[in-house]
Amino acid sequence: MEKNNLVFKGVLWSAVDRFAAVGLQLLFEIFLARLLLPSDYGLIGMVAVFLAIAQVFVDGGFMNALIQKQNRTELDFSTVFYTSLILSLLLYMLLFFSAPKIALFYKVPQLIGIVRILGLNIIINSIALVYRAKLSISMDFKIQAKLSVFSVILSGIIGVFLAYHGYGVWALVTQSISVYTFNALFLFFNLRWLPLLRFSKESFNKLFGFGSKLLVAGLIQNIYSNLYSVLIGKVFSMRELGLYSKSSQFTLYPSTMFTGMLQRVLYPYLSQYQNDNEKLFDLNKQYYTMIAMFFFPLFFGLGVLAEPFVKILLSDTWIEAVPLIRVLAIAFLFFPFINVNMFIFQIKGMSARFLLIEVLTKITGVIILLITLKYGVLIMCYGLLVQHIIQLFITSYYSDKALNSSKFSQLKVLLPMFVVSIFIAAIVIMSIHNIKTSIFQLLIGIFLFIFLYSVYYYLFMKKMLISFVNILIKS
Repeated sequence: MEKNNLVFKGVLWSAVDRFAAVGLQLLFEIFLARLLLPSDYGLIGMVAVFLAIAQVFVDGGFMNALIQKQNRTELDFSTVFYTSLILSLLLYMLLFFSAPKIALFYKVPQLIGIVRILGLNIIINSIALVYRAKLSISMDFKIQAKLSVFSVILSGIIGVFLAYHGYGVWALVTQSISVYTFNALFLFFNLRWLPLLRFSKESFNKLFGFGSKLLVAGLIQNIYSNLYSVLIGKVFSMRELGLYSKSSQFTLYPSTMFTGMLQRVLYPYLSQYQNDNEKLFDLNKQYYTMIAMFFFPLFFGLGVLAEPFVKILLSDTWIEAVPLIRVLAIAFLFFPFINVNMFIFQIKGMSARFLLIEVLTKITGVIILLITLKYGVLIMCYGLLVQHIIQLFITSYYSDKALNSSKFSQLKVLLPMFVVSIFIAAIVIMSIHNIKTSIFQLLIGIFLFIFLYSVYYYLFMKKMLISFVNILIKS
């Protein structure tokens, strides 16, 4: 019971970290979206892929390798610190000198300065990597929550101030740099950890042996997910890329936020049971249900209420994002479950299987992307939805196989709630259809979603709710 309380406290504080930090970030994004143009976000979207790929190399799977390793030492931490820092410096130099080529690819000279400034985030993140790993291993998510919130608040104020005074895209650049800088500084002054003046080749080989496959898998995932931005920015306009980036942000953010929140806590916790398939299956099923109870209302609600949401919070400037948000809300609904499935392979040390499935699903995704590209951004989003459904089935099959459980046993948990969610969404759509005022559409829609899901949970999932509440009280 103590372990359950510990992990639940970890989830709570990790939730505070993710929800508060990302919630505040989204709040600042609303202010910024009302002050900036879709083309400003399009400029940031053009360079995002290069930064994401570089960050994967810097991490190199070392953070997960440190957490997964049971007998880690200070020499391991120091080795990872120096490896990440050296890689980040080399990658930043590569980006710095490649900036003119990137600008030429998009035919946007302004990108040269943006790439060179935003590229500094790679170095900043490499410095903070070991500090975050140490806090995750000790399951001290309370400190991480506080530091993240402070960083987001300070950087958000800076970004809004610059946007208000007409700095355009540089408000976004400065906000991005400042949030990582503040967080790295806060982590250092809180932990006051310094690496040993030693580097271990043996430690590097052991950690890289596990992390290298995660690195390649992460590289494939990041290239694929950012390929949409690259092709939209190249084939279409900066405005369309900005609309896609903002739509993706409001739908992907909650998925990655919640997934990251759970993974930070559950990875060190579940790694203790990596050889107990029955225990892992039982815990995984509980987390599947918990994720579903939160995500189905959120994403079906976002999809149904996308129009009043955009009109009220972002203004009519972003109204063309509405159909994109509706499709992406359902596409990214499956993202957390895909990650939970892939999570099993990391816990059990099956990094080769992890990589194989990543390659298989992304080949399918690229084929779908190339087919849909010529039909416009909205059709590309539908293609992304199809790819996520395929990936959900593939990862579910192999994760169940890894745990020696019946095929698609995890998916059976989702089916009843998915069907109920479609009915609830239909009821809300019919209820707000004749309401002309956006604010009333949004408020009544939110109320109906909360009320109808609450009734469903009370009637059919009461035991699960009571279990969660009891753990919360004891924690």
